[in-house]
Amino acid sequence: MAGPHTSEPSAASRERWLVAAGIAALVVVRSLVLVFWEQAHFDADQAIVGLMAKHLAELRAFPLFYYGQNYMLGVEAWLAAPVFLIAGASVATLKLPLLAINVVVALLLLRIFERDVGLRPALAAVPVLFVALPAPGTAAHLLTANGGSVEPFAYALLLWLTRHRPNWGGFIFAVGFLHREFTLYAGAALVAIETLQGTLFTRDGIRRRLTMLRVAAEVWLLVQWLKYFSSAVGPGTGVDALIRPRDNIVSLTERLCIDLQSLPAGLWALVTVHWPVLFGARVQPLAELGVESTVWQGMPGAWVLLAGAILLAAAGIAVRLGTERRWRPEYDACAYLILVGVFSSLGYVMARCGQLTLMRYELLSLLGAAGLGAWFLRAASSRAAIRVWVAITCGFVMVAAVSHARLLTQYVSKPPINTRRVIANNIEARGIKYASADYWLAYSITFLTDERVKVASEDVVRIQEYQQLVNEHRSEAFQISPHTWCDGYRQIPQTQLYVCPPGSF
Repeated sequence: MAGPHTSEPSAASRERWLVAAGIAALVVVRSLVLVFWEQAHFDADQAIVGLMAKHLAELRAFPLFYYGQNYMLGVEAWLAAPVFLIAGASVATLKLPLLAINVVVALLLLRIFERDVGLRPALAAVPVLFVALPAPGTAAHLLTANGGSVEPFAYALLLWLTRHRPNWGGFIFAVGFLHREFTLYAGAALVAIETLQGTLFTRDGIRRRLTMLRVAAEVWLLVQWLKYFSSAVGPGTGVDALIRPRDNIVSLTERLCIDLQSLPAGLWALVTVHWPVLFGARVQPLAELGVESTVWQGMPGAWVLLAGAILLAAAGIAVRLGTERRWRPEYDACAYLILVGVFSSLGYVMARCGQLTLMRYELLSLLGAAGLGAWFLRAASSRAAIRVWVAITCGFVMVAAVSHARLLTQYVSKPPINTRRVIANNIEARGIKYASADYWLAYSITFLTDERVKVASEDVVRIQEYQQLVNEHRSEAFQISPHTWCDGYRQIPQTQLYVCPPGSF
């Protein structure tokens, strides 16, 4: 016969698995359109990663960094390459590893909130929703294969989980930094938390962080050595083919634009422009966010729910800290996530001189919001306050859910024209093997035709092989152009583009 306490652990375990399965399913459902409809959110930058993965899978190249650069580690291409070997190269197989990372990030966050913060699984799932179910425009960025948008989330969470394992922590930090410099925010947050705890400058604390830095430096040096064997600009090229052979540290310093006078305006733009778009609190056409759709996201007044959730959580935490006057270990993980979000936001404002035009440069505020919510749920002593916060937060997340539902409904009932696929099919049907076009068309078409058509870029060059092949076959190379000035041009149906025959341009 089962003991008297058998049912309680069983019930808790069942709840844990059910909640985890629900969160994973939620991430998959909100990603369906963005992964399995190739026209939804795909461009030349992502096509480059797909071509890198294809070349790696075929052992034609060793793409260590993003083609044409000496920074932004090619992690996404490495993850996609084995999927390509199994299921072939496509937009969906390119994004499947990113979907898996999205699921893992949500589950890791759930684990941290349950085990480190002490929340029961069903309650822990509520703040996880900020990451698991963002608005469609933000979800599109988290599924974009162009150099690390969702991966910094994973690096930040893994750094926290390996904070007592400096060898693993150093490896994760190095790979994260080489992949995307935003991992620095997580490293800074970890150091800040340990400083506040008083553990950083102890014997063990100093040893852990020095070990972490040593391992990170070793990984960084190893990658700097490996790059001399890499294919920097596609198959058959090396680092010497780069026009600007700068590493990620030099690139980071070059892209910084610090102007303290722009700080007040930048902070205001962060609160009134960036966060409303990032969290989906503003009514906005998805087309403005790079998603091929005629629907929109957000709802009038949704910002009130977002502000209410943030302010209520912040006030509740402040009251608890003020009355209790002590720091609980359960708050550590939450404070870490908040600091990651704060450092990311401040870094975005300061490093961009207040010009907040690229949302993908600041996505980690989602982690900050999740950490703030989990801290409130752990610190709040009033069940009524917890119920109110959960209701407000779920109400706000429902706005994103409705936006995803509208997007999915459009794609199931009447999907938008897949313009790039139309172009690719039209070019192939004409028997064209070589062509030229602008950057945004060239690599997209080459990837969508599985390189059966090699299209050279007329501006930014990422893969030299195509330039060389088109030059060698100039007599049979067509031009894809928005202009009609060439002789014998033919319009591609359903587009504003024309195909100019060889010798007419």
